[in-house]
Amino acid sequence: MVNTLENKEINPIPQDRVSVIEINGYLFGVDILKSKEVFPLPSFTPVPNVREYIAGVFNLRGEIYPLVDISPILGLELKPISSSDMVFLIGEGHSGVGILTDRVHGVQTISSRSIKSPKGSIPPQMQEYVEGMVSDRSTDIYLLNIDRVISALTSETFK
Repeated sequence: MVNTLENKEINPIPQDRVSVIEINGYLFGVDILKSKEVFPLPSFTPVPNVREYIAGVFNLRGEIYPLVDISPILGLELKPISSSDMVFLIGEGHSGVGILTDRVHGVQTISSRSIKSPKGSIPPQMQEYVEGMVSDRSTDIYLLNIDRVISALTSETFK
């Protein structure tokens, strides 16, 4: 199902369609061109001696991917893992990262006029990774710069 949101601001990101995912009660919009697929949490193997936000690795059709919880990068508590969780796989080609999510809400079309500043409505640490927000009735969707999140994960992993 595709919803359209309207308001008045300038779009800081070029896309107009986002996948909406939920993490720790927040809704995030991610450029659909960055997503590979979405699926229920598969069995995964924990990896020793890694940062706490790396839940482990999983096998998807013969390819091995890391499973990460981006909550700490966003300034949120680690997400408790549940069998009802979903994995939002992002990346290109045979490379990718599985992001642990509470649920996936679908795809939304966003008008560039609907985007406004998220400042004051999200934790300060999250502001570095959020490029804007849209509101639909009482729901706020924060537009996530997933490349910046992955870059932070990569740099944190090797510290």
